[in-house]
Amino acid sequence: MTTATVHTNPRPSINFRRLVPLWLLLPSLLVLILVQFYPTAYTIYISLNRLRAGELIWVGTANFERLFKDANFFDSLEKSLTFVGSTVIATILLGLLVAVLLNYRSRWNPLYMVLLFVPWVISDVVAGTVWRWLFQQDYGLIQNAIQPLTGDTSLYARPDGAMLIVILATIWRSLPFTSLLFLGALQNVSQEVVEGAALDGAGRLTTFLRITLPIIRPTLIVGVILATIGGLNSVGVILTLTGNIPATETASVYLYEQGWRFGDFGLGAAISIVMFVINLALTLVYLRFQGEE
Repeated sequence: MTTATVHTNPRPSINFRRLVPLWLLLPSLLVLILVQFYPTAYTIYISLNRLRAGELIWVGTANFERLFKDANFFDSLEKSLTFVGSTVIATILLGLLVAVLLNYRSRWNPLYMVLLFVPWVISDVVAGTVWRWLFQQDYGLIQNAIQPLTGDTSLYARPDGAMLIVILATIWRSLPFTSLLFLGALQNVSQEVVEGAALDGAGRLTTFLRITLPIIRPTLIVGVILATIGGLNSVGVILTLTGNIPATETASVYLYEQGWRFGDFGLGAAISIVMFVINLALTLVYLRFQGEE
């Protein structure tokens, strides 16, 4: 009589060495949850409440209903469209031009890089203050230069002029980052491909438009998305330069006004949720273009 032996599969041993990267990432994940996900969740909670007598009272979607009936909010979105569209187009074109110029080898390139990135390292408050002084009625350098065109009225005092100054200041502030982003992409373009096109008789402009530009297209898309999101959420330069005048009250400034100046945190949180959805939509557009690439 023979007895059957039962073979049991041993439990797979846990490879603790594979878990080491996860443990190393745990502090960063905790910080990310603390500074990113928790404030976002709390903002959603505040948007469904209203602050009365120091207490949050649940009102559901009432803040969003108030927001979508507010003509000033849609007016701020229209100003944001003008502001973001102008700054993004100018920043991308000028950034690409500066990157192409810096891509040529020159002994003065380090000096050019230092001068270019000065606007990037200073704060929004300093940038806004500098540009406000440049257009002061009495002693502004740029205002004195364009005095024959504007007459006795300062460009800063005109509604369209105030928005123009904000756009110029934002372009000046954002240009260094965009130029650096595009410069890195240009330096990664294979010189063999460019030289091969030159041997085939293609000129510099044709080579750039037909070969270089398609190669760096993913980086251009990233630059457009980052510039758009940055412009849509811009507050510091606008408030420092023009304050809270209606001519430059974009959606982000309108959020600041409602949430912090008037203390309507529920409505301010609702505005931030709407802007979050807009930013998310822009991110999805970016992911779609990246997927196609």
